Amino acid sequence: MAVGTVLIHGYSGTPGDLNPLAKALATRYEAGAVTNVCLPGHGSEEVPLFDRRAFIQCISEAVHIYQNEGRKIIIVGHSTGGVLSLAFLSEYALAPDLLILAAVPKQIDASYLERWHKHRSGEKEIPFSSLAKMISLINSTGSLKFTQEFPVLIIHGENDNLVLADEAFAWKKNSFAGALRLVLVPGANHNIFGGAKGALAVDVVLRVISDIHYVQRRKYKKIIKTLWAVEPESEGFIEASALSARHLVHSPSGQRLIGNNPSLQPVVGNEPIFANIEITTRCNLNCKYCARSFLGREGEDMPIERFKCILDMLPHAYRITLVGLGEPLLHPDVVEYVAEASNRKRRVAIVTNAMCLDASLSSELLKAGLDSIAFSIDAPNQDAAFGVRPGTDLNRITENIIKFVELSSLKQAISTAVFAAVSIKTASYLKQLIDVVRQLGVNVLMLTDLNFKENLEYSLWKNANHHMAMSIRDAVAYAFKKKLPVLSINGLEEFGLKHRYQDFLLLPPTKLFQRSRKRKWCYSPWQTIPVDVGGNATICDCQPEKLIGNILDQPFSEIWNGERMIEYRRRMLEDDPPETCKICPRF
Repeated sequence: MAVGTVLIHGYSGTPGDLNPLAKALATRYEAGAVTNVCLPGHGSEEVPLFDRRAFIQCISEAVHIYQNEGRKIIIVGHSTGGVLSLAFLSEYALAPDLLILAAVPKQIDASYLERWHKHRSGEKEIPFSSLAKMISLINSTGSLKFTQEFPVLIIHGENDNLVLADEAFAWKKNSFAGALRLVLVPGANHNIFGGAKGALAVDVVLRVISDIHYVQRRKYKKIIKTLWAVEPESEGFIEASALSARHLVHSPSGQRLIGNNPSLQPVVGNEPIFANIEITTRCNLNCKYCARSFLGREGEDMPIERFKCILDMLPHAYRITLVGLGEPLLHPDVVEYVAEASNRKRRVAIVTNAMCLDASLSSELLKAGLDSIAFSIDAPNQDAAFGVRPGTDLNRITENIIKFVELSSLKQAISTAVFAAVSIKTASYLKQLIDVVRQLGVNVLMLTDLNFKENLEYSLWKNANHHMAMSIRDAVAYAFKKKLPVLSINGLEEFGLKHRYQDFLLLPPTKLFQRSRKRKWCYSPWQTIPVDVGGNATICDCQPEKLIGNILDQPFSEIWNGERMIEYRRRMLEDDPPETCKICPRF
């Protein structure tokens, strides 16, 4: 079913404030699919009187045209245009298919009036009677509670000097019965679509309107129930973010879950459903095979506001993993980051060396809503572990993990795993490593060969022989005999791994050091976005140096389906893929 979008400017504004959005919508869909309303009295140089009845009647006429055409209705109100939109919806008892409030005030006090006068500096003075009527409508409308369920997007400029960002958060408090999403656009001001970062704001709106268009044509109830069965945590996420359903379903992992072979194209229809976010570049170890050792990064912690903005810009990233070129538990506010993502109904995971995971931090992380944790251990004894991960205290690590697993079993059972990168220096210890991991009480052991071209001389792939193959086979068989599942890394980006271990066992064990000349397993650039501490997105975790854009500065559509990503996906699907992929054990 077609969609009609009605744009409503503020009382002291003009349709020009919404022109960038109107033009983008007309270009993407059709000119007739968007109406940029000009409120009565705003087409001349005279200061318009505040006429609530005339304004609402004008909005009603625009909406009525789309209703007669049988279209779904989207309403976008900017500033006091959003207040007028709410007054219209209340009076006509209409539930739109989507309501977008852009830089809309909820309540006005004396401080607002001071900012208003600064905002209007140099403009013709508005009659006091009109100003009083405007204030009255804002405050009365701001106290309304809409009981009809419809999705709402609150979008606000981080640097709005008229309607402060606090107003955006105020709308979250019992104003709407339907699902509500809030996006704080970094660097944007009150002129949210035309000013600084206007393109970013336009992109946010285009993406959510695209979801409304798409959701009319597809129903996912049966498939979503399959997802809920293997990954119950996703139910809360989809209830809070219903428009994410299509992205989960059409992701490669979603398609594999229901038995389909994903159709991969250079341009992707779904947005990322997994986000790997680096909240710090500081680390307490100097692991020889980590990209950090040869890229060289200054120590930096991500501010919480940046983290929130990243989550805002990635609304469909259901699984958030705190991982990168630093140790997440070194961030002094890591618990707050877990809680922030968990409160948004995301599934939150951490990859850690466990050096800092004492009992107090373990308890706080579990209380904050941590869903999954992977511990990095590559060797079974102190000397070998220190050799590949200088700074390691293996006894401390294993004690921390044992205590964490025990605490988790008492408070909140979560998914636990040991992730081991096996090299020629540690391959001979694999059986001993399995004994160590068994004692930790984790759910699974996941093994991988080394990646990165800088590590090739130490990789199993470049040094494989019959003796190594037999040793690895025996070790994996030993683990299975001891009832410890050993998984290949092909399960890293799958749904419901906890219930589907059998599908991703390391069988045959020689898969550990094999490589493919053509893409076989990797779906990462089609469903996962890595984001570094500065907000930069990269092609994949295996290429942290290849930046594709900053999601806090650039429209995400231009990053996710930008030239670099399209070209890289195209090359991945060809007979001669990029060399980086050929040496990657996940490819």
